[in-house]
Amino acid sequence: MAYTLEVQFFNTFILRPEPAVSGNSKELYIEESRIKGGYNEPFVSIGPKAHLVNEDYDETRRYNALIYSGIYNSRTGINRTNVFSGGEKITRAVDPAHGSIQRLYAEDTNLNILQENKVSYALIDKDALFTAEGGRLTASGAAVIGQVIPYLGKYGISLNPESFAFKGGRKYFADKNRGAILRLSRDGITEISAAGMKDYFKDNLKNATKISGSWDDHSEEYVVSLQGTGIGEDNYSTLGFDEGVKGWTSFYTYKPDYAFSLNKNYYSFYNNNLWQHYSDNTNYNNFYGTSEVYPSYITFVANAEPSFVKNFNAINYEGSNSWTMESSVTDLNISAYKIYNSIDTTLSGDVLQQFVKKENKYYSQLMNKDTSDGDGQITGDAGLALSASGLKGFFTTVKMENSTQNKEVELFSVSHNIVKSS
Repeated sequence: MAYTLEVQFFNTFILRPEPAVSGNSKELYIEESRIKGGYNEPFVSIGPKAHLVNEDYDETRRYNALIYSGIYNSRTGINRTNVFSGGEKITRAVDPAHGSIQRLYAEDTNLNILQENKVSYALIDKDALFTAEGGRLTASGAAVIGQVIPYLGKYGISLNPESFAFKGGRKYFADKNRGAILRLSRDGITEISAAGMKDYFKDNLKNATKISGSWDDHSEEYVVSLQGTGIGEDNYSTLGFDEGVKGWTSFYTYKPDYAFSLNKNYYSFYNNNLWQHYSDNTNYNNFYGTSEVYPSYITFVANAEPSFVKNFNAINYEGSNSWTMESSVTDLNISAYKIYNSIDTTLSGDVLQQFVKKENKYYSQLMNKDTSDGDGQITGDAGLALSASGLKGFFTTVKMENSTQNKEVELFSVSHNIVKSS
């Protein structure tokens, strides 16, 4: 509210609200000796006064700056979290050229600041001092947020703060702008997506509209779910990174809205419901209580004697008796018929092959279901092609499947019987 101050008498001020309401305005008289005053007479001190009225005030959003309030002490009852003193240095800004601040993470006496295109850390309750030789020392200071120091590397968290997760001294997040999954630790920023999955993330991160990241305390891995049109078969892809092997160990079938760990248990939200993982030891290959079975797959490349063209005649594996060879395709695009763990008489339209157990290993012949030997030579119709076993090529990509729900299964090794091609 604005106020009008006018001089009516020699040393009397009239203070009244503006605008005045007829009949309701209460005038207040203030004597001021400085208008007409004598020696040693009373006077009104200047004191604080408003010198500017801003009629167009509005909210200002500083996307690259931090501000902190007064202290809070639960023991003494002091609560100044709503006090922002303009007379103190309570703000700290980072370079706006690196985009907005998307995530803050306090760690010991440092504050990690993740912008769209840069990651930095600020000293808390201390500041950096530099020696004449350029060395850096730290000293206690009055500033709550001290000097901002950037990490090496042109990386940020883009616009996906939901991808952030941490475990101990390691922080994980996604940089969609650069197609990378990153780990921040004491040795700086490491691009963990480069561990065998660099091209995959460069192709899929750009299509993601949501990147949900979490730490799975049960399996000890960072789990990231890329969600958006054009990602995977169902517009999402969930993967796990294991620090033990320094690589991406598995794709997962579940699609979490958000996930977290608590007391070594792993939880995720799906359709506004909270689910605990690894809690049901009698219902595997199933997520979020649906009736659908999600088979487990292991896909690998068999490439013994890599310098020779060979015929893959047979396959064998060690493990549980419930594994099925879903497919086997060579580099010459020659494929084999599916090999079941048991013959289902209701199946039709396919050649029924089954693994046979011998000396605790499971064996089966690889039957070529194509009519070509890979060089364009016709071997006959489909029926004649079955009489000749083996797949020709430098290597073959094998996909093993297991749909067991009532128990854990294992797969130790898979190998082939091969002969060099003539």
